[in-house]
Amino acid sequence: MATNHHLLLLVHLILVLSIIAIQTFPAYACIEDERDALLTFKAGISDGIQHSLSSWDEGQDCCRWRGVVCDNTTTRNILELNLRNPYQDSDNWTDYALSGEINPSLLALNHLTRLDLSNNNFSGISIPEFIASFNNLTHLNLSYSNFGGKIPHQLGNLSKLRSLDLSWSYFIGTIPPQLGNLSSLQYLSLKLAFNDTSMPNSDNLEWLSQVASLKYLDLEYLNLTNAINWLHIINRLQSIKVLLMKYTSFPSIPNSLPYVNFTRLTTLDLSYQWQFNTTLPSWLWNLTNLSYLNLEYCLFRGKIPDALGNLTSLIYLNLGDNNLEGPLPRSIGQLCNLRSIDLSYLGIGGDIRELVGMLGCKWNDMEEIILSGNNLHGNLSNWLQQMANLKHLDLRNNSLVGSVPHGIGNLQNLNFLDLSSNSLRGVISEAHFANLTKLNDFLLSSNSLIISVGHNWIPPFQLTTLALGSCQVGSQFPAWLRWQRQINEVDLRNTSITGTLPHWLWSLPLKLLDLSYNNITGRLPVYLKSTNIVSLDLKFNNLEGLLPPLPDGLKLLDLSNNFLCGPLPKLLPTSILYLLLSNNLINGSIPSSICELASPEALDLSGNNLSGELPQCWQQGSGLEIINFSNNNITGEIPPSVGSLTSLLSLDLSNNNFYGELPSELQYCKNLVLLDLGNNKFSGDIPIWIGENLLNLRYLQLRSNMFDGNIPPQLAQLTALQVLDLSYNKLLGSIPRSFGNFTGMISSSVRNEKHNGIYLLGAMDLSGNNLSGVIPEEIGALRQLNSLNLSRNHLIGRIPDKIFDILSLEYLDLSSNELSGGIPQSISKLTFLDHLNLSYNNLSEMIPSGNQLDTPNDPSIYKGNAYLCGPPSGKNCSGDQAAPTTTSNYANGSEMIWLYGFWIVCGSLLFRTTWRNTYFQLIDYLFDKIYVAVAITMNKLNKKWR
Repeated sequence: MATNHHLLLLVHLILVLSIIAIQTFPAYACIEDERDALLTFKAGISDGIQHSLSSWDEGQDCCRWRGVVCDNTTTRNILELNLRNPYQDSDNWTDYALSGEINPSLLALNHLTRLDLSNNNFSGISIPEFIASFNNLTHLNLSYSNFGGKIPHQLGNLSKLRSLDLSWSYFIGTIPPQLGNLSSLQYLSLKLAFNDTSMPNSDNLEWLSQVASLKYLDLEYLNLTNAINWLHIINRLQSIKVLLMKYTSFPSIPNSLPYVNFTRLTTLDLSYQWQFNTTLPSWLWNLTNLSYLNLEYCLFRGKIPDALGNLTSLIYLNLGDNNLEGPLPRSIGQLCNLRSIDLSYLGIGGDIRELVGMLGCKWNDMEEIILSGNNLHGNLSNWLQQMANLKHLDLRNNSLVGSVPHGIGNLQNLNFLDLSSNSLRGVISEAHFANLTKLNDFLLSSNSLIISVGHNWIPPFQLTTLALGSCQVGSQFPAWLRWQRQINEVDLRNTSITGTLPHWLWSLPLKLLDLSYNNITGRLPVYLKSTNIVSLDLKFNNLEGLLPPLPDGLKLLDLSNNFLCGPLPKLLPTSILYLLLSNNLINGSIPSSICELASPEALDLSGNNLSGELPQCWQQGSGLEIINFSNNNITGEIPPSVGSLTSLLSLDLSNNNFYGELPSELQYCKNLVLLDLGNNKFSGDIPIWIGENLLNLRYLQLRSNMFDGNIPPQLAQLTALQVLDLSYNKLLGSIPRSFGNFTGMISSSVRNEKHNGIYLLGAMDLSGNNLSGVIPEEIGALRQLNSLNLSRNHLIGRIPDKIFDILSLEYLDLSSNELSGGIPQSISKLTFLDHLNLSYNNLSEMIPSGNQLDTPNDPSIYKGNAYLCGPPSGKNCSGDQAAPTTTSNYANGSEMIWLYGFWIVCGSLLFRTTWRNTYFQLIDYLFDKIYVAVAITMNKLNKKWR
């Protein structure tokens, strides 16, 4: 009995000790040295506003700390450290990120197999070399964490590493070839890993051939122009399944391979290369396991071969934005697994029904169809409603006609629909939306559609994007939008909306709002500042009142052509990139806060009542590209600090009250394309440095100022110049003979080559000065000149015959000078001439005739020349001799229109077609550049929001 009693006591004791051990084990479960190492690491780290490392406390089991994974066996060693920031998609993700220094105390974790520090912010520090000492590491993820410096070559020592992600970093130098020692590596991502891709990021890719086990390779956005044999090296990777090279710079792409070894490839992305300019490579058609193929925007040319039908495993195919030609091969119908196809901007013609019928064995199973930017015609009836699985349909920029069928309402999976920029007509009613519960993006802009839904209609969907520009939505703002609680973008430009905007509009989660070209009245709300709007476009409306405080995150504001009044806000959001407020009634001075904008690109305050002087605070390093303060009452001198705006493309200060000499600091704005300082009170000499340093100028206008002295011949160094206006100043001396050297006015091919195909009309105006001497015959070399005005000077001598070699001339005014001699007969060659004025000179002899000079017959062209004779002067030449005529090879030119009279008095820019077109084409070019940048910026933001 005693023995049994003792046995029971022993069992009881064991149970008690076991319970105590279980209860106390968590406090001592992890290894003390490893716990201390984590605490030392934490001491050097800032863990963001969420204090993501708050669970790391000395009194707790470190195996239970956030991101710490231990061995479940009795060893309890730390195996994984997963400190990824989960808030990557947040606008303020850095507020949640880890930052600081990475302490080498982590070396105590000598059993570590996984280390993930992704999506944090280590502010450009180098990757610690000691990470290469984790001999058991199999997974290393340092992506999106702002690491810099060079990639440590010691990473090649991690012989067990299977996954390495260094993407989205700020590394310098090149990829270390020691990465080729990672013989176990299966996953490698170097996407956007380098800060500077203008220089090669790799000397060669030979090291890749040593990583035979590689299955996933991402080299997107890298410069591999030195990697001559890149494809041959990748062809050695027999295990490779995923190859991503979007935006990667290559020297070329081989059209063929002696053998194709990487046939296990399932995903291939070579999109956005821009430089291939060759036919589709033949080795592609051997990759029969491909399920994803993206060749968008590679400038491939030629026909799509029948061999495309070999890729029967394809699920996703993108050949968009190439120079491919001819009809699609019938073999495309063999791609029975195809669910997504992008054939945008290939110039494909024909009826859309026939094309869609070719897309696979069961085309009604397609989930994504992108055929935008083609020449497709036909309508949407009898096929669209059958595509029950369709999620994404993009048919914008085609020639589709007819109505949108009601059956579209049966596409229950549809989440993206873009039919914009076609010729669709008819009514869109509530029936069209019957079952579209998943619709997110709805774009119908630039059609002749009528949106007719009830005022109390509640849609079945929650949109993120709505674009109905140029459709008819009714006179009132669409009431149904108040129920769209997820909408980020609204485009209702040119939809005939009238009246005031509803107050609930500003409570929607809008990022982009375009209501331009309507008849909206009223004022902007004072609570506009509390919205999240990033882009607000309300130009060409009837808004009035003061400009309210603006949202802190605003990037684009276009309120031009309204009736806004009062001063500009003293504090502007520093986030603004584009501030466009032209043609309003805004007064007061320009606030100095305009210099505090973080990275502005365009400021247009033209056509207002602004006064005072320009701020003196322009800062070095600004990315500002366009300044337009024209047509105001601004006074004072140009502040020297404007010279710090080295990115400036366009500076327009015309029609103000500026005075003084041009600051020499302006010569540092070497990227200027347009400089317009006309109609001010500038004085002094025209600076020589304009011709020596502003070599990108295409438009230079200094008219109607008080410049004096001689015209500097150095202006002829502006080889890009196409428009020169120095009229109505006090300039002296002769016209420089070097003015025959303006390359941009000589050859259209040179002009297009220099300016990326942007064609502007050439013009030169030196009128209204005190110039003397002869007209230099060198001007006759300017064969692309469209307008030449030398009137109201003191020019002498004969009219150079070579001027009439400028066959493109549409406007020629030599009036009010002291020219003598006869009018050259060769003037009859100018068959494009719309305006001619030779009045008030000392010209003599017979007036030429022939071709367009004969009709209409207007004597005022030659008025004030006492010694001219022959028709239409009304004076007979000696002996009643008829003026000679010639037969010209230019008889097919446009008929001459003799309209002038007031040309000398009125500003030629306002009334003259050639000058007006030249000026506004250039302005459009510059603002197109800005709006392209806006579109790209907004697109990036859209992707982030979605």
